[in-house]
Amino acid sequence: MDDATLYARMLANMEAFFASDPAHTFRRPGVVGALCPLIPHRSVFNSVTYRDPAALRNALPDLAAAYDEAGVLAWTVWTPAEHTEARAALAAAGHVLDATPQAMAAPLAEIDVADGAAGLDWERATGVDDMCQVLEEAFGWERGPTVEVMAGLEQIGHVYVAHLDGAPVACVAAFDAGGDCGIYNVGTRAVARGRGLATGLMRQAALDARARGCETTSLQATAMGRPIYRRLGYRDLGVIEMWERRRT
Repeated sequence: MDDATLYARMLANMEAFFASDPAHTFRRPGVVGALCPLIPHRSVFNSVTYRDPAALRNALPDLAAAYDEAGVLAWTVWTPAEHTEARAALAAAGHVLDATPQAMAAPLAEIDVADGAAGLDWERATGVDDMCQVLEEAFGWERGPTVEVMAGLEQIGHVYVAHLDGAPVACVAAFDAGGDCGIYNVGTRAVARGRGLATGLMRQAALDARARGCETTSLQATAMGRPIYRRLGYRDLGVIEMWERRRT
């Protein structure tokens, strides 16, 4: 499968993931945004994806109005680095470049699943509490509102948690859309880093995705995660920038 197809599948997965709560979703032709007033100051919870730079440019005033009306203080637009038109429109509208994750994806057949999470103390969680406990330390996300926002993710997706001495220490979430298994919320608490726990959970998620009939997998990687994902078999597809607009 070529990289362009993988990239399109990744964008479709992100769109479906961010729009998984229809009551808090902004939609215009070619543009989708997640509205999360419960966590108004964290732009990643208020993410926008788009299919066409012109559609994004036309939607920016309505997006800004929707986020202001919802009381959101920070929101971000995921933008392929080569979309110079979109980047210019975002800068003109008051957005600033906040982060540069790496778009990564692969056919599931190319992922090194090994024995999944065999040998780990892990579970496919029936709730999000343990995952959010890990994410609070790993990313600084406030546990209370994060639990409320992510409640039900285990029903529309798949939540994996690894334990150490009985405590949750690593997590991964998987979300299927259009035959692609998107990987989100990869985190490990400091006390458990370097043990391969998140890697094992990702292998298990890929193994399970194959069994469900998914064909590809995708994610957006931080600098810390990229070497791990490459070793698993993910391909680099280029930078996908996060252009944030924040109200003081």
